[in-house]
Amino acid sequence: MAKPRLHDDGFLRYLSTLPCCICGKEGETQACHVKIGHFGMAKKPDDKFCVGMCWRHHAEQHGMREAAFWHKYSLDPFAIAAQLYSEFGGTGGAPKIKRERKPRPKKAVRAKIASRGFDKTKTRKMNGRVEDRKI
Repeated sequence: MAKPRLHDDGFLRYLSTLPCCICGKEGETQACHVKIGHFGMAKKPDDKFCVGMCWRHHAEQHGMREAAFWHKYSLDPFAIAAQLYSEFGGTGGAPKIKRERKPRPKKAVRAKIASRGFDKTKTRKMNGRVEDRKI
């Protein structure tokens, strides 16, 4: 079984306070996960592999191959992420704990539907007369 993704919400909030690592623009920074070399279908890498980018560069990065994006700007995203994470003083993060949901008993659902006035017959008006029919 694959190890769970490590989350560090404090680091993601910290990234949003920094300027864009590409252009230096402040105030619009988003956390951008570096996915180069991360093999997993529809899975993000751990939060410690994030850099801060303005929304324009973040969108550009998503619009092209990630390796080509970083090559275009001649930057090493892993070095940037490691430096930012060490400045933040992160501990690596922790897996998110999923809440267990308690299933509701079916009787409660039926009672709730009945309390809303749900009826299995539908009334319709055709040619001036009212007609009830089963659905």
